[in-house]
Amino acid sequence: MKHVYKNIAFAGTLVASLLFVGCAGTPDTNPMVQQAQTNYQQTESDTLVAKHAPVALKEAKEAVTQAQSALKSGKDEAVVNHKAYIAQQRIKIAEQTALLNAAQDEVERAETERQKVLIQARQAEAEAAERRAEMAQEEAEQKKAEAEAAKEAAMAAQQRAEELAERVNELEAELTERGLVLTLGDVLFDVDEATLKPGGQRAVTELTGFLREYPERSVLIEGHTDNTGSDSYNQGLSEDRANTVRQALIANGIAPERIRSVGLGEQYPVASNNTSGGRQQNRRVEVIISDESGEIPDRQ
Repeated sequence: MKHVYKNIAFAGTLVASLLFVGCAGTPDTNPMVQQAQTNYQQTESDTLVAKHAPVALKEAKEAVTQAQSALKSGKDEAVVNHKAYIAQQRIKIAEQTALLNAAQDEVERAETERQKVLIQARQAEAEAAERRAEMAQEEAEQKKAEAEAAKEAAMAAQQRAEELAERVNELEAELTERGLVLTLGDVLFDVDEATLKPGGQRAVTELTGFLREYPERSVLIEGHTDNTGSDSYNQGLSEDRANTVRQALIANGIAPERIRSVGLGEQYPVASNNTSGGRQQNRRVEVIISDESGEIPDRQ
């Protein structure tokens, strides 16, 4: 706005000066030279011009000086006015140059800032891509480790299953819907007694070794009899034989909470009681071995 007012003032002065062209005046004063000097002083104090158009400002100063020199040396008024006009034009040029250079500097600054932002954006994108690559590599390594762990677990489980099958064969246990069942026949007990014979002791020792190898498993010991004798006698004998096996396992170091025993008497025969062979099969102790969770299904 300052430059607009200055230009209006200059125009007024120029018109006034032209009206007096050809008129006599004192050689030491000239309205156009005075206006040029005033305009230059105002322009010189403008920091925008001083910063962005120092060369043009210097040229304007030289033009003002030349106009003043022409006036002092008594040059023709037309010559003086012409030099004053040139000085005014130099002043305008300095002002316009300052505005142009300031705008150009602003454009360059904005471009520099834009380039800086672009560089930062590219750097951020590169860093993000690098992080994504690192995460992908970590995920791949994690999946690889998980796959290897799963493979090792599967191999270990297979080996464990093979070992279990081998131990089951050694125990001569049978796989049933209730789990593994080890049957201790009547011949492993004294007749009508709950005392284990040496063969029964060996069977209990093998079962003890199995339970030590597989501490997650528990057992249910069921005593059974044939239908010979009274119900109360058969019930008591089945309970005593089941408890004998339980106590033998405890004596061998198996924790009591892993062992349950029950007498079922003559309730669940596996063969006919009409023959001696069938009755012998029914006189037995069954040891049901739990699954890995320690569970044993109820008898159906």
